[in-house]
Amino acid sequence: HYHATAQKSKNTADYQEAVKWYRAYLGAFPKDPDAAKSNFLLAELLFEDSRFAEAVVEYEKSAYDYPAHDKSADAGYSALLSYAAQEKRAAAGDVVALQKAGVESSLRFAQAFPQDARVATVLTNAAEKLFALRDDARAATVAQQVLALEPPPVPAQRRLAWTIIAHTSYDTGA
Repeated sequence: HYHATAQKSKNTADYQEAVKWYRAYLGAFPKDPDAAKSNFLLAELLFEDSRFAEAVVEYEKSAYDYPAHDKSADAGYSALLSYAAQEKRAAAGDVVALQKAGVESSLRFAQAFPQDARVATVLTNAAEKLFALRDDARAATVAQQVLALEPPPVPAQRRLAWTIIAHTSYDTGA
């Protein structure tokens, strides 16, 4: 009821009320078979209310802390979208830390859900961010992971992975 009310009204107070009830439910019944899905809905609400940092925590909890469920991969991917949303609103001094946290979450997503269709995109973006952050060794390692994916990633992703490997190899004299 509170979730639907918040979605209709788009009022922060309604979102807060729905969040309160989800947290109360999850606190009272953490082992309930529907807890993971409820946690995912809590994360969705937080995201809709632009509370991206809180949404990341709940999405990752839903993706990785519960037994696998039908929204596990969506939760892991939504955490990445929450990191991206935070980056857009962050002060200049906070962007690098958010990028690093987003990369770690991306690598966790790829490891936890290797068959997900979004893995190639997630790993390619992670390699690109690592390269931009001047973490050349890790950027090259992740780019190699992109190239090793089956089925192979789209040509643009392969090209970016090879470009990162070429640049890092050149920069290190390899």
